[in-house]
Amino acid sequence: MSQSQEASPVLPSSAVEEVAALRRLVKVQEQSIAELQQVIETLMARNQQQAERIEQLEAEVCNQKKLKGRPKISPSRLNAGKGMGEKAGEGKRAGSAKKGKKQNFEVDEERIIEPETVPEGSEFNGYRDYDVQELELKRHNIRFRLAEYVTPEGKTVVGELPKEYHKGHYGPLLLGYILYQYYQCRVSQALLYEQLSEWGIEISVGQLHNILSEHKESFHAEQKQVLQAALEHSGYIHTDDTGARHQGKNGYCTVIGNEWFTYFHSSASKSRLNFLEVLQGGSCRYVLNAAAREYLAPLPLAQKYEAQLSFSEQLLAESAQDWQAYLVAQGIVSAKAVQLVTEAALFGGLMSQSINPALRLLSDGAKQFNLLTHGLCWVHAERALRRLQGNTQKQRDNIAEVQDRLWQYYQQLKQYQMEPTAQGKITLEPSFDQLFGRCYLHHATLNIVLKGFREHKAQLLLVLDYPQFPLHNNGAETDIREYVLRRKISGGTRSKAGQQARDTLIGLKKTCRKLGISFWQFLLSRLHQDGEVPPLPDILRHKAKAALALSTGI
Repeated sequence: MSQSQEASPVLPSSAVEEVAALRRLVKVQEQSIAELQQVIETLMARNQQQAERIEQLEAEVCNQKKLKGRPKISPSRLNAGKGMGEKAGEGKRAGSAKKGKKQNFEVDEERIIEPETVPEGSEFNGYRDYDVQELELKRHNIRFRLAEYVTPEGKTVVGELPKEYHKGHYGPLLLGYILYQYYQCRVSQALLYEQLSEWGIEISVGQLHNILSEHKESFHAEQKQVLQAALEHSGYIHTDDTGARHQGKNGYCTVIGNEWFTYFHSSASKSRLNFLEVLQGGSCRYVLNAAAREYLAPLPLAQKYEAQLSFSEQLLAESAQDWQAYLVAQGIVSAKAVQLVTEAALFGGLMSQSINPALRLLSDGAKQFNLLTHGLCWVHAERALRRLQGNTQKQRDNIAEVQDRLWQYYQQLKQYQMEPTAQGKITLEPSFDQLFGRCYLHHATLNIVLKGFREHKAQLLLVLDYPQFPLHNNGAETDIREYVLRRKISGGTRSKAGQQARDTLIGLKKTCRKLGISFWQFLLSRLHQDGEVPPLPDILRHKAKAALALSTGI
C-alpha cells in the first residue's frame, strides 16, 4: 500500500455492536410501524362501515318521518375534459344551437283582416303577415252507418269498417294520444282519465287501462325484433339494471342498448340465468352446442355430470318445464350442476340466433353481466380510488397522485377514440402497466385497488381494439333513468300485461328517439297500419351497415 493512500478507519468493537443494535432497533420499529399501520387501516375501515351504517339508519328514520335527506352527489372528474363529439372552442352541448322558430311553418288557415276605417283615396299596398301557431283540441265522435243488403239468396252483405277502426270504439288518433301522453309525457293514468273526461270522452278506468296495457302483441313483436337486429349487427351493447316492483313485490328491470336502440325487460331476478333470457328477448332456447361447451370449460362442473352431456346444434327445449324434464332424464339433479348446465344451454341458444360473434358488452362490473367479450366502465372502476381514505398525509398524497395520473390516462384514451392509430395503441398499453403496476409502501389498500385494475386490464382496454367502444356506462345509466322516473310517477305494476307493456313502449320510445324518429308519428303509423314509418329493425340495420361502411372506409 502506498503512503498516499489513507487507511480506512477501524471502529472499535463497542461501536460496531452499538451500530448493529441500532439497526436491529430500527427493524423492530419498522415492523411495529407496519403492524400499527395495519391496525389503523382496519380500524379506519371499521369506522367507515359504522359511519355508513349510521347514515343508512338516519336515512331510514327520515323515510319513516317522511323527511327528505340531503343528497350527496359526487361528480366524477373522469369526464372533466372535452367529450368525443366536441371540438376545441365549443362549449355548448349537442343540439343546443339556435334555429329558426318558423323553419317548418305551414299555413293551415288564412284570414284577411281589413282596417276598421279606410280614408278615401287610399291605395291598397298589399298585406302585412302576422303568423300565429294555434292548436285545436276537441272531441270528434264518428258514427259509421254500415249499409246492409240482403241478397236474393238470403245472405246479408254489410259495409266494412276501415281497417284502422277494427280495434274497438276508439279511433287511432285517440289511442295514439293516450299512449303518447302516458309513455312519452309520463302523465299518470289518473290524470289522463281526468283530462279525457273533461274533454267529453266517454271512457271508463278499466277501458283506459286496457288501452294502455292490453293487446300490444304487435308492439312486443317489433321490440323483440329490434333486439335481435341489434345483437346481429351492433359492435357493442351496454347494460344495467334497477329495482322494479311488481304485484307488491321487489323485482328488477334490465336494460340493454347502444346508440341505436333501448330494450327493457322486467323480472323477479337479476341472476345470470335471467340475463341470458333477457338477451334472448324473454324467450328460452336451450341448445348444448360448441358455444355451450366453451362456456362450461372453465366452470367447476362435476365430471359425472359432464359425461352425461352431448353437444350438437339440436334445440333441446323451448320452455323451462321441458328443459327441467331433459335434465332429469340425463340424471342432472344437483342444484349447482343444474344452474351451470342451464346457463350453458341458454348461452348456446343465444349464440345459435345469428348473434354477432364479435359483439362486445359493457357493464358496471356486476357478475351476472360477465358474458361475451366483456368490457368495464372506467367511471365505476375509478370509484374504488375515491372510496379510499388516507390515514396520513403521505397516504393521501399517494391517492391523489394515482387519481391525477388516472385522469390523464383517461383523457389519452378519449383522444385515441377520436383518432385511433397503431402508434397510439402501442403507447397506451404499456402506459397502463406503468400507471397501475406501482407499489406503495405502507398503503396496502391502495395496492389492492391497483391490483384490481391490473386484473381487469383487458376489460378496461377494449377501446384499443375497438375505438367505438365507450369508456363509461353512462349510456346505460341514462337509459335506465327512464324506468326510474316512470317508477317514481306510477309506482309498480299490477298485471303481467301492464309490466310487459311498460317495458315495450318505453323501450320503443327511446329507440325512436335514438333513430331520429318521432314517437308520435310511430304510434300513429302503427295504429293506422299505413307503413308510413318503416319497421324499426330495418332502420337499425341500415344505420349499422352505414356505420360499418364508414369505419372500414368502404
